[in-house]
Parts: sequence; C-alpha cells; structure tokens
Amino acid sequence: MANLLLMHDPNQSQICLDIHVLHLGKLVGNFQSLEFMLRAFLSKLPGALPPAVPFGEDVYSRPVGTELPVSDLTSYESLDDLITRYNFAVIQHELGDPLDPSLVDLRDALAHGRISAKQDGHTLRLLKFDRPNKSEKVRITFNEEMTEEWFKSQISRVHIAILDAAKSDHEAMLKWPQRKK
Repeated sequence: MANLLLMHDPNQSQICLDIHVLHLGKLVGNFQSLEFMLRAFLSKLPGALPPAVPFGEDVYSRPVGTELPVSDLTSYESLDDLITRYNFAVIQHELGDPLDPSLVDLRDALAHGRISAKQDGHTLRLLKFDRPNKSEKVRITFNEEMTEEWFKSQISRVHIAILDAAKSDHEAMLKWPQRKK
C-alpha cells in the first residue's frame, strides 16, 4: 500500500496530487460551510437557544480560552445531530426539503478514514472502518476511489445541501423575523 506521502514520486506528474489536494480542500470547506449554515438555520427556529454572543458583538475578537454559553452556534452537536434537527424542522415548519443523511457518512469517512493507494501512481482510495465487534473484527463502512469525477460529484452534493439549507434559512427569517438577531 502506498500512502499519500509516497505519492510524491519525482517521475510522476505533481498535477495529480495537486488536484487531489485542491478537491479535498473544496470538499472539506463545503462541509464546514454546510455545518455553519445548519447552525444558522437552527438558531432562527422558535425555541432556539439564546445566542452565545449578543447581537453586534464580535465573537472573533474573543481570545482562546474564553467561555461562552452553549448556543446553536457553539454547541458540540455532530453533523449527524444537526442534519437530524434540520430535517425535522424543515418538515415540521414546511421550510424546504430535508437533506440527505448519507452526507454524514462521507464527512465521517473524510474525518476518520484512511487515504491510500495500492501502489504509487494509482488513484487514492478512501477507506473507513467501524469499531471492532465482539469477535475483534471490523467492517468496512466506506470504500471509494477518489477520482476527479468522484470529487466533483461529492463537492456538488454538499454544495446543493448548502444551497438548500440557505434557502430554508431565508424562509425561517421571513417566518420568524424576530429571530434574526
């Protein structure tokens, strides 16, 4: 098995690795944007937690170590929890379409999976395994070749989810204008 570091073969075009890294960055960035958009949406719902920082205050000026109250922005909820809450809310309040929960599998594979190739020059593959069972065996839960087409498809899936969440966020602002702040 060749790992990502071994992919830098002087005889191989660096373009391949550069494109992989660029697409991986786009995909991770899209997931970060999706999570923020879901949190923004959830903060506008009736019964949402109060904001951690009063409206108009600059959270970015707070130093590391600052303690803030738990809010929809600061909670430690996972992407799975956020999508579950989002999907429930958009259905309950008729604010849009639910998001595909399998996006969580992709995000988890990126965060906890292993990226490698059979040998130098081969397409990198993303593998993820679950926890060992009682027999000390693990099940493969994700196994995809990270081709340029695969990256483009996944980047598009997450981008569409961001747009859907943004549309629902806008609908929530119109429905509950007092929750804007």
